[in-house]
Order: sequence, then structure tokens, then C-alpha cells
Amino acid sequence: MLLVYSQQITPRINYAFDLIFKDILGVEYSITPDIQEFQNFPGPRLNYSSGRTGDEFFIEPAGLLTENNIESKTLPVTEWNGTKIFFKTSVRSDMPFDLFSASFYLVTRYEEYLSLEHDKHDRFRAEESISYKNNFLHKPMVNIWAGILKQLLHERFPDLVFPAVNYEYISTFDLDNVYCYKGKSFFRNAGGAVKSLLKFDFHKIAERINVLSGKINDPFDHYDFHRKIQEQYGFPIIYFFLFAKKTGFDSAVSPKSKAYKTLIDSIKEYAQIGLHPSYYSNVNSGLLKNEIQNLREVSQLSITKSRQHFLKITFPSTYQNLIKSGITEDYSMGYQSHPGFRAGICTPFYFYDLTKESVTGLKIFPFSIMDSAMYDYLKISPDEAFLHIKPIVDEVKNVNGTLISIWHDRTFCNTGKYKGWKELFIEMVKIANKK
Repeated sequence: MLLVYSQQITPRINYAFDLIFKDILGVEYSITPDIQEFQNFPGPRLNYSSGRTGDEFFIEPAGLLTENNIESKTLPVTEWNGTKIFFKTSVRSDMPFDLFSASFYLVTRYEEYLSLEHDKHDRFRAEESISYKNNFLHKPMVNIWAGILKQLLHERFPDLVFPAVNYEYISTFDLDNVYCYKGKSFFRNAGGAVKSLLKFDFHKIAERINVLSGKINDPFDHYDFHRKIQEQYGFPIIYFFLFAKKTGFDSAVSPKSKAYKTLIDSIKEYAQIGLHPSYYSNVNSGLLKNEIQNLREVSQLSITKSRQHFLKITFPSTYQNLIKSGITEDYSMGYQSHPGFRAGICTPFYFYDLTKESVTGLKIFPFSIMDSAMYDYLKISPDEAFLHIKPIVDEVKNVNGTLISIWHDRTFCNTGKYKGWKELFIEMVKIANKK
């Protein structure tokens, strides 16, 4: 066991040390404010205080973890042995920066509480983040820092045991539409046909008729394909269902559709199910609870997982509403516009509410790869996208983290701008599951 000494033990300190030692490294540790207990301890010791006391491993605090407010920070980013660091400390420290403060800053999304720079959907922009501005969005810095600390502690204390931590891949799908034509009402299909007619898109009209008459599969119906790939490579799947009335931003098949229920019954045989909360539920907790209840009734499952539609996250209200509604796992932590690590981490972690200065029971599962970020925002081809995906996969494997990808129902139709993305999905799964 590792004993940590800190003159103060705050909720932030407890959270940051649990994050590094329990969540990432899986090592047993204890923390004490008693200097005598610390100095008399015969095993490995880490001192997180204002000054060194002996031959222990010493990290000088930067001060963030003993604060209890949220204020703007000027954080110069430098490099140490080729690794980006901030919250730099003095030369007395065995590490030249306070990795616990830096990790806390990234994982709690401290900077997002202060940001006024949002996009048209009121989302924090990746370009405003410290990780984007300093070119480390593509690296899971918290895991990397934890790995460096592990190596240094092992060199100082060879008997300190670090258990093996295994890499994992989770494939997730956002069902924004569910189907292109199937399961939609007469009026929605008629309206869609009229729009196609006005554009002289007779191919779409014929396709719609053939799908509704049962002659061909719906272009978004690739669920059997997902299942076959899963059976071949053996990875967990989670589907997030948009279960809301149609709005300008929510266009999935009606929750009352028989085709929708049939699909849910089929999918729950081999995959997990979560809610894709609708666009407006982010500011309407009653709407969120109603969607959870409706999906629960149709699926006959307990709905505890979610991912925000449009990845709409407002700190801390979005997560507070999810907690109040019974959600215990959220998969929204990532950027809509760029691959990479929004919270600087590729290990699931618990949400820390900075407005209440307390850790919650909501577990955050950060994703790092999303199809629409590449074809809608970066506007790159499948071949170019692979050059973004491969390094991300390698980074997660290097730190034995959890790789989570998002793909959408429409991406597999393999026509227009989606051509080639189905094949890219297969290539991504191959490298993600290669040991």
C-alpha cells in the first residue's frame, strides 16, 4: 500500500487521488494529515505538501485542490521529457508539475464552467480548450501522466504492486433516425416523397416505395451487420435510442411505431440499450424523465445509460438533471467536431460537481472517435479518417485505457457522402480489437 501525506484533505484532493490511483492505476493507497503517522510508515510514501520531510516521493501542490471556488486560470503549458505539462512546480518536487491539479482541471472540465464561447447549439467549442490550443487533444494526458508517476514510484519503491489494467473497446451507436423510411407515419413518408419530387430525386422516391412495400431493406437498417461484426470480433455494443417526438432537431421514428419496438426487442438480445436524450431535454428535465420512462416501458429494461443528442452538455446542469432522472452512466464526453480526448482521459470516471464541491454517482465514459466529426466537421474522406483513427487507437492501447467509438445509423447506407464509411467501420473494429 502507498501512504500519502497532505496537510489538508479536501474533496478535490480525495477525488484527484482516487482518479489517479484507484481509477487508472488500480493501486491501493491511503491518505493522512498526520505527519508522525506518515514519517513512521515503513512502506512506500508520497508527500503532497509544502515541503519534503525525508526520503519520500515528493510532489509539490500547485494550490488548485485546496481551493473551493471556480476562477479563471492562466496556465502556461510547457514540456517535460517530451510530455506536455501545466501547473508547474518548483525544482524541489520529484515531478516538475502537479499532475493531480492538472488532471483535476481536465477531468472536471473546469474551463467549461467559465467559457462564454459556445457554438450555435450552445456547446463548448473544442477550439477554446487548453488541449486544442496546446496541441494535445489527441492524447489522453491524464493516463499518460499517471503512467509516468507509476514508473517513477516503481523505481523509488520496487515492492509497490501495481495490478494489471486491461485495454477495452466499446462500440456505441447513436440512432438519430433508426430508419430512413420504415416505421414512419404516412404523413412523414408522404412529405418526404414530395420533397424528393420537388428536387427531381426520382431515385429516392423509388427507394422509399420499394422499402415500404418490403422489396428492399431500409438504407439505415444495418443492425444485422452490426451483430455479425460483433460476433466475429467479440466486443460490447451499446445503442442509444432517440425516443422523442419529432422536432426540428429530433427526427427519429416515432416511439409509438411498431417497427421501433420490434427493433428494440431484437437489439436487446445482443447489445445494451441507453437513451439518446432529445435536443430540448437538455433544458427540460421533465421531458428527459418522460423519455426515460417511455423507453423503459417499451424495452422492459432499466434505463441507466445516456448520451446527449447533439452532444449538448451544459456544466453542471446537464449532469445534475441526468442524476435526478436516475441515469448512472453517461457517454457524451467528447467533441462533436474533433477526434480526441475532451477530458484528457480514456478511463471512465465519476463526475465531480464543482458547484457543489462533491463527487457524484454519475460515471462518465469518454469517447474519442466519432464518424460525424470527421465527415461533417473535418469534411475528410474515409481514407483520411483512418489516419486520424489509427493514432487514437494506439494512444488508448498504450495506456491500457477504454476506447469508445460512436457511429450513426445513417453512416452505414454507403451512398453519397457516406460512401466508404461502412468499410472504414470494419477497419476500425479490426485495429481496435487487435491485441
